[in-house]
Amino acid sequence: MPHEPALPYQHTTALLLTIRNHNFIDNTEYFNKIMEGETIFGLHFCPSLSLQIAQYMGLDIGFVWKKYFGQIKPWNGMAPILSTYYKNKHSVFVIGVFYLKDYQPTLIEPLCSPHHLLRKPFMEGIHFRAESDTAYLAGWLDWLTLLSKKKSRPETFRFYLDGGFQLSKIQQTLDFKIPFQLAICHLGGQGIPIKSYSLFAGAGGLLLAFMPPDHFIEKITCAGYILLNKYAKKIDRPSKMGRGQLYTFDCTMRSIALSLSYWHGANFSSENMGHPLYQSIRIQDNKVTHHEPSRKLLSASLHKKWTLPQDVTIEAIFRPYYDLNNQLLEYGLSFGLSYSGNFRLTTLHADQ
Repeated sequence: MPHEPALPYQHTTALLLTIRNHNFIDNTEYFNKIMEGETIFGLHFCPSLSLQIAQYMGLDIGFVWKKYFGQIKPWNGMAPILSTYYKNKHSVFVIGVFYLKDYQPTLIEPLCSPHHLLRKPFMEGIHFRAESDTAYLAGWLDWLTLLSKKKSRPETFRFYLDGGFQLSKIQQTLDFKIPFQLAICHLGGQGIPIKSYSLFAGAGGLLLAFMPPDHFIEKITCAGYILLNKYAKKIDRPSKMGRGQLYTFDCTMRSIALSLSYWHGANFSSENMGHPLYQSIRIQDNKVTHHEPSRKLLSASLHKKWTLPQDVTIEAIFRPYYDLNNQLLEYGLSFGLSYSGNFRLTTLHADQ
């Protein structure tokens, strides 16, 4: 079932220092009309203090520093983090500013781009998660801008929903689920000249996970998704509705993880939310500059992870893809060095 809460839950009230650091190289060698490639060197540094004021409840305060090499003003990437959280073994609720990686979003790439974690590693909003033996439901609300009539700035937010039902489970070897996911992007506000709109994109499918007795292969997962999108209001786009199909195969071994996928999209759009490669349009300055009604992609991913002592992790990912319609082979690769550690500073005893 889904991941457990990131921070420990204790019976005593404690002050916990958490330090997260991620240094990365992300390179995409893309030369297509939907998405241009780029190379980013950077780091995320996020220290925070967590005060556990009750058995399952606490406050988290700190800051995140997001820096890309070559920035003229690198301190512009600093932002405070403040959140209130409730966490137990089966549920999580967080409100405030929080580090997104702590809550391990598992949305598929056509709905939520992994590049968002590099460009905006924290969220300002709400996260919740509840789970049982047969179902789970998680959501993320990311509030991006507040309405300002003086500056003609609209309110904008993104909302993601990730859920699923477990149909059957045979001991610890076979798991059969029905996942469903939703992504919403909203731009609006009264009294400003900018035209408001909402974009809905959802997915549903079937997932089969197999954990073989041979521990050389830890897990094999096969999944298929049907996707639909729709603009809720009139907007200057080639199509107000789109659809897609995504089929994935994942094999996790002790030394490496392999992923294969096939995507077929027809006028599909998840702008400002999903990975641009899966979409039929390219957006620049809120205008469509290129349109491909049909997109067919074959993608692969090789993921190698080394876990070192002292909470240090090294990751390397190679991601080629082939565009069947345009007969184009391109690739991306990334490398990361991360550290994440918790330090108990003191234990506070409440008055009896």
